[in-house]
Amino acid sequence: MIEFDDPQLPEQDLVLLPDEALRGDEPGTGQNPDAPPPLRGRVRLGGPLAQRLTPEQLADDPSLSEYLTGQVNTYNYYLVHLSLTFAPTPQRPRLEFAHLALDLSAKPEAPPPLAHSMDPMRLTDTVQVTRTRRLGPQLSLLGTDVSLGEVGQNQEYTTHQPFAQALGLHGATPGWEFRRTVATELTGCHALRLVVRTAVGSVTDLTCTVTAGVKIPLLRRYTRTLPHPLRLEATL
Repeated sequence: MIEFDDPQLPEQDLVLLPDEALRGDEPGTGQNPDAPPPLRGRVRLGGPLAQRLTPEQLADDPSLSEYLTGQVNTYNYYLVHLSLTFAPTPQRPRLEFAHLALDLSAKPEAPPPLAHSMDPMRLTDTVQVTRTRRLGPQLSLLGTDVSLGEVGQNQEYTTHQPFAQALGLHGATPGWEFRRTVATELTGCHALRLVVRTAVGSVTDLTCTVTAGVKIPLLRRYTRTLPHPLRLEATL
């Protein structure tokens, strides 16, 4: 096993625009009072930053070095670092979810680039749930309200709510999704890493899109796509 230190990533504040912005109106300009304003100061993106992996870098792990040496005429591998930072204290409206979507495209197109591995794959919160099952007159199934003449039974169990999970492993459109849980708000910095496999001789671009959702009071989505993709190209 080889350990890599997390590099210092350049960060940028993202101004996310509402997906349902009114046609012909620039959000936040005040030209239309009904146009939803952009979402500011809630999400920062670190990176992406990539380093090509070589057999020499992995020399301390003979099995990894041997594996990479066997692929050297077919594929290149890159370790890509990113991070998502959410406002350190919960703000209103609260973030309900955030999604970092990556899109890998290459020239030539075949064989296509893909996410060879990702970290983290899944982070969960342990939540204790109490469910009440109730039967009323004539065996009718009831909700949680209690009244005379009803028979109820409480059932307690533990479940695991996903806070963060990787998507699109072994494909060209990987990403991570974060969701607020009963126990955890979307706050703080979260480091993300993936290994990208590209074909030897290809030029691969990695595009980042960040989407976030808030309830005001209905769920509203905001999106920002970085204008400049990260280019993965081996220099021999």
